[in-house]
Amino acid sequence: MSAATEGSSAMAAEPRETIVGDAIGAAVPRGSGPGAGVVLEASRAKVVAFAFSPGQELREHAARHPVLIHGIEGDLELTLPEEVVRLRPGVVVHLAAMVRHSVAAPRGGRLTVTMLLPRE
Repeated sequence: MSAATEGSSAMAAEPRETIVGDAIGAAVPRGSGPGAGVVLEASRAKVVAFAFSPGQELREHAARHPVLIHGIEGDLELTLPEEVVRLRPGVVVHLAAMVRHSVAAPRGGRLTVTMLLPRE
């Protein structure tokens, strides 16, 4: 897992900033499926990195919170209810809570998912 450094603030309950040095290296593909690794956890967001070997996929599912899906490496296929998005490096997709989706990696690749969490 990558290391994160946190800034401090005397008045804030949590750091003002968190810097992740290697989000790409936070996950490695596994033999049975994509690898996943938590990159960052904060009060209102959680970032998870996924790494896919060629041919791996995440079956259809939905998140309880809105998410941002960000293509990091490769050329992944994000299947949504009404379309398939080519998730290449730099492409970011916002999904509302409970939108069904799946990810296929015909040639392998990496992405991050940022879960947008409600106030505690």
